[in-house]
Amino acid sequence: MNDLQQYFDRIQPRYYINEIASLGFTRLFRKMAVQKVKSYKNKRVLDLMSGQGENLKFLREPNENTEIITLDFSTAMNLKLFSTFKEKLFIRQIGDDFFETEIPDNSIDIILCSYGTKTIGEDQKLVFADRLSRIVDEKGEIIIVEFVKPKTAWRFTCVKWYIEIIVAKFFGSEFGKLFHYIHKNESLQDLKNQFVINQLSVVSHKRYLDLVEILHVKRN
Repeated sequence: MNDLQQYFDRIQPRYYINEIASLGFTRLFRKMAVQKVKSYKNKRVLDLMSGQGENLKFLREPNENTEIITLDFSTAMNLKLFSTFKEKLFIRQIGDDFFETEIPDNSIDIILCSYGTKTIGEDQKLVFADRLSRIVDEKGEIIIVEFVKPKTAWRFTCVKWYIEIIVAKFFGSEFGKLFHYIHKNESLQDLKNQFVINQLSVVSHKRYLDLVEILHVKRN
Protein backbone atom coordinates (compact mmCIF):
# COMPACT_ATOMS: atom_id res chain seq x y z
CA MET A 1 0.00 0.00 0.00
CA ASN A 2 1.50 3.34 -1.04
CA ASP A 3 1.34 6.67 0.80
CA LEU A 4 -1.57 7.96 -1.28
CA GLN A 5 -3.67 4.86 -0.56
CA GLN A 6 -2.96 5.22 3.15
CA TYR A 7 -3.91 8.90 2.97
CA PHE A 8 -7.35 8.19 1.48
CA ASP A 9 -7.99 5.30 3.85
CA ARG A 10 -7.15 7.58 6.75
CA ILE A 11 -9.35 10.52 5.76
CA GLN A 12 -12.34 8.47 4.55
CA PRO A 13 -14.44 8.97 7.73
CA ARG A 14 -14.04 12.73 7.27
CA TYR A 15 -14.07 12.85 3.48
CA TYR A 16 -17.35 14.79 3.50
CA ILE A 17 -15.31 17.77 4.69
CA ASN A 18 -14.04 18.25 1.13
CA GLU A 19 -17.51 19.32 0.09
CA ILE A 20 -17.86 21.69 3.04
CA ALA A 21 -14.40 23.18 2.55
CA SER A 22 -15.06 23.73 -1.16
CA LEU A 23 -18.25 25.62 -0.31
CA GLY A 24 -20.24 23.09 -2.31
CA PHE A 25 -18.35 23.64 -5.57
CA THR A 26 -16.95 20.09 -5.73
CA ARG A 27 -20.51 18.76 -5.74
CA LEU A 28 -21.73 21.35 -8.25
CA PHE A 29 -19.04 20.68 -10.87
CA ARG A 30 -19.20 16.92 -10.31
CA LYS A 31 -22.93 17.04 -11.05
CA MET A 32 -22.36 19.19 -14.13
CA ALA A 33 -19.79 16.71 -15.44
CA VAL A 34 -21.74 13.52 -14.77
CA GLN A 35 -24.94 14.94 -16.22
CA LYS A 36 -23.31 15.77 -19.54
CA VAL A 37 -24.50 12.25 -20.39
CA LYS A 38 -28.22 12.55 -21.08
CA SER A 39 -29.07 8.98 -20.06
CA TYR A 40 -27.24 6.07 -18.49
CA LYS A 41 -29.86 3.54 -19.61
CA ASN A 42 -28.29 0.35 -20.98
CA LYS A 43 -24.80 1.82 -20.59
CA ARG A 44 -21.57 0.25 -19.40
CA VAL A 45 -20.10 2.80 -17.00
CA LEU A 46 -16.63 3.00 -15.46
CA ASP A 47 -16.41 5.33 -12.46
CA LEU A 48 -12.67 5.79 -12.21
CA MET A 49 -11.02 6.76 -8.91
CA SER A 50 -14.56 6.46 -7.62
CA GLY A 51 -14.00 7.37 -3.97
CA GLN A 52 -17.19 6.90 -1.99
CA GLY A 53 -19.36 6.92 -5.11
CA GLU A 54 -20.17 10.59 -5.22
CA ASN A 55 -20.59 10.46 -9.01
CA LEU A 56 -23.19 7.73 -8.78
CA LYS A 57 -25.68 10.07 -7.10
CA PHE A 58 -25.99 12.06 -10.33
CA LEU A 59 -26.46 9.36 -12.96
CA ARG A 60 -29.46 10.22 -15.15
CA GLU A 61 -32.01 7.45 -15.66
CA PRO A 62 -29.95 4.35 -14.87
CA ASN A 63 -31.92 1.12 -15.33
CA GLU A 64 -31.53 -2.59 -14.64
CA ASN A 65 -29.29 -2.89 -17.70
CA THR A 66 -26.89 -0.18 -16.56
CA GLU A 67 -23.60 -1.92 -15.73
CA ILE A 68 -21.40 0.05 -13.36
CA ILE A 69 -17.77 -0.66 -12.57
CA THR A 70 -16.13 1.39 -9.83
CA LEU A 71 -12.36 1.46 -9.48
CA ASP A 72 -10.47 2.86 -6.52
CA PHE A 73 -7.37 1.73 -4.63
CA SER A 74 -8.66 2.82 -1.20
CA THR A 75 -10.20 -0.03 0.77
CA ALA A 76 -12.02 2.35 3.11
CA MET A 77 -13.54 4.30 0.21
CA ASN A 78 -14.67 1.09 -1.49
CA LEU A 79 -16.35 -0.18 1.67
CA LYS A 80 -18.23 3.09 2.09
CA LEU A 81 -19.34 3.04 -1.55
CA PHE A 82 -20.61 -0.52 -1.25
CA SER A 83 -22.60 0.19 1.90
CA THR A 84 -24.20 3.27 0.30
CA PHE A 85 -25.17 1.85 -3.09
CA LYS A 86 -25.48 -1.94 -2.66
CA GLU A 87 -29.29 -1.79 -2.70
CA LYS A 88 -29.63 1.00 -5.27
CA LEU A 89 -27.43 0.05 -8.23
CA PHE A 90 -25.76 -3.02 -9.67
CA ILE A 91 -22.06 -2.35 -9.16
CA ARG A 92 -18.90 -4.36 -9.71
CA GLN A 93 -16.07 -2.98 -7.61
CA ILE A 94 -12.38 -3.16 -8.43
CA GLY A 95 -10.11 -2.35 -5.50
CA ASP A 96 -6.82 -1.61 -7.23
CA ASP A 97 -4.63 1.01 -8.87
CA PHE A 98 -5.85 1.85 -12.37
CA PHE A 99 -2.36 1.35 -13.82
CA GLU A 100 -2.23 -2.17 -12.41
CA THR A 101 -5.70 -3.19 -13.60
CA GLU A 102 -6.62 -4.80 -16.89
CA ILE A 103 -9.93 -3.62 -18.34
CA PRO A 104 -10.74 -5.02 -21.80
CA ASP A 105 -10.48 -2.73 -24.80
CA ASN A 106 -13.76 -1.31 -26.18
CA SER A 107 -15.66 -2.55 -23.11
CA ILE A 108 -17.00 0.73 -21.64
CA ASP A 109 -19.57 3.22 -22.96
CA ILE A 110 -19.06 5.99 -20.38
CA ILE A 111 -15.91 6.75 -18.36
CA LEU A 112 -16.25 9.19 -15.47
CA CYS A 113 -13.31 10.56 -13.50
CA SER A 114 -13.84 13.26 -10.88
CA TYR A 115 -11.00 14.94 -9.00
CA GLY A 116 -8.61 12.02 -9.46
CA THR A 117 -6.28 12.99 -12.29
CA LYS A 118 -4.39 15.62 -10.29
CA THR A 119 -2.67 12.83 -8.33
CA ILE A 120 -1.34 11.19 -11.51
CA GLY A 121 2.35 11.80 -12.17
CA GLU A 122 3.34 13.74 -15.28
CA ASP A 123 5.12 10.68 -16.64
CA GLN A 124 1.88 8.67 -16.44
CA LYS A 125 -0.62 11.11 -17.92
CA LEU A 126 -0.19 10.12 -21.55
CA VAL A 127 -0.32 6.44 -20.58
CA PHE A 128 -3.53 7.24 -18.70
CA ALA A 129 -5.10 8.92 -21.74
CA ASP A 130 -3.99 6.07 -24.02
CA ARG A 131 -5.54 3.43 -21.77
CA LEU A 132 -8.82 5.31 -21.51
CA SER A 133 -8.85 5.70 -25.28
CA ARG A 134 -8.55 1.94 -25.71
CA ILE A 135 -11.10 1.05 -23.03
CA VAL A 136 -13.89 3.28 -24.36
CA ASP A 137 -16.12 1.66 -26.98
CA GLU A 138 -17.36 2.96 -30.32
CA LYS A 139 -19.30 6.20 -29.74
CA GLY A 140 -18.27 6.04 -26.07
CA GLU A 141 -17.65 9.14 -23.95
CA ILE A 142 -15.04 10.22 -21.38
CA ILE A 143 -15.81 12.99 -18.89
CA ILE A 144 -13.14 14.32 -16.53
CA VAL A 145 -13.58 17.06 -13.91
CA GLU A 146 -10.56 18.34 -12.03
CA PHE A 147 -9.07 21.12 -9.93
CA VAL A 148 -6.40 23.08 -11.80
CA LYS A 149 -3.89 25.78 -10.94
CA PRO A 150 -5.40 29.27 -11.34
CA LYS A 151 -3.80 31.26 -14.15
CA THR A 152 -4.44 34.64 -12.54
CA ALA A 153 -1.87 35.54 -9.87
CA TRP A 154 -4.34 36.98 -7.36
CA ARG A 155 -6.67 33.99 -7.67
CA PHE A 156 -3.72 31.64 -7.21
CA THR A 157 -2.72 33.51 -4.03
CA CYS A 158 -6.27 33.44 -2.68
CA VAL A 159 -6.69 29.71 -3.32
CA LYS A 160 -3.31 28.94 -1.74
CA TRP A 161 -4.15 31.03 1.33
CA TYR A 162 -7.63 29.57 1.69
CA ILE A 163 -6.57 25.92 1.43
CA GLU A 164 -3.23 25.99 3.23
CA ILE A 165 -4.29 28.38 6.01
CA ILE A 166 -8.08 28.43 6.49
CA VAL A 167 -8.96 24.87 5.47
CA ALA A 168 -5.93 23.39 7.23
CA LYS A 169 -6.66 25.33 10.42
CA PHE A 170 -10.37 24.55 10.68
CA PHE A 171 -10.53 21.06 9.17
CA GLY A 172 -7.05 19.62 9.61
CA SER A 173 -3.68 19.70 7.88
CA GLU A 174 -4.52 16.59 5.85
CA PHE A 175 -7.06 18.66 3.90
CA GLY A 176 -4.58 21.48 3.41
CA LYS A 177 -2.44 19.06 1.40
CA LEU A 178 -4.87 19.42 -1.50
CA PHE A 179 -3.06 22.56 -2.66
CA HIS A 180 0.08 20.57 -3.47
CA TYR A 181 -1.82 18.70 -6.19
CA ILE A 182 -3.60 21.79 -7.49
CA HIS A 183 -0.32 23.68 -7.72
CA LYS A 184 1.29 21.10 -9.99
CA ASN A 185 -1.80 20.55 -12.18
CA GLU A 186 -1.76 23.32 -14.78
CA SER A 187 -4.75 22.10 -16.81
CA LEU A 188 -6.35 19.14 -18.59
CA GLN A 189 -4.85 20.30 -21.89
CA ASP A 190 -2.24 17.55 -22.05
CA LEU A 191 -4.89 14.86 -21.64
CA LYS A 192 -7.07 16.60 -24.22
CA ASN A 193 -4.21 16.69 -26.73
CA GLN A 194 -3.54 12.99 -26.30
CA PHE A 195 -7.21 12.11 -26.73
CA VAL A 196 -7.22 14.05 -30.01
CA ILE A 197 -4.10 12.19 -31.15
CA ASN A 198 -5.98 8.99 -30.32
CA GLN A 199 -8.77 10.12 -32.66
CA LEU A 200 -11.35 11.09 -30.07
CA SER A 201 -13.25 14.31 -30.68
CA VAL A 202 -13.59 17.07 -28.09
CA VAL A 203 -17.22 17.73 -27.18
CA SER A 204 -16.31 20.47 -24.71
CA HIS A 205 -13.43 21.69 -22.57
CA LYS A 206 -14.11 24.56 -20.21
CA ARG A 207 -12.52 26.18 -17.17
CA TYR A 208 -14.75 27.47 -14.35
CA LEU A 209 -13.79 30.08 -11.74
CA ASP A 210 -10.19 29.69 -12.95
CA LEU A 211 -10.00 26.64 -10.67
CA VAL A 212 -11.94 23.72 -12.15
CA GLU A 213 -11.94 22.24 -15.65
CA ILE A 214 -14.38 19.80 -17.24
CA LEU A 215 -13.19 17.87 -20.29
CA HIS A 216 -15.66 15.87 -22.36
CA VAL A 217 -14.42 13.78 -25.29
CA LYS A 218 -16.12 11.21 -27.46
CA ARG A 219 -15.22 8.37 -29.78
CA ASN A 220 -16.36 9.21 -33.30
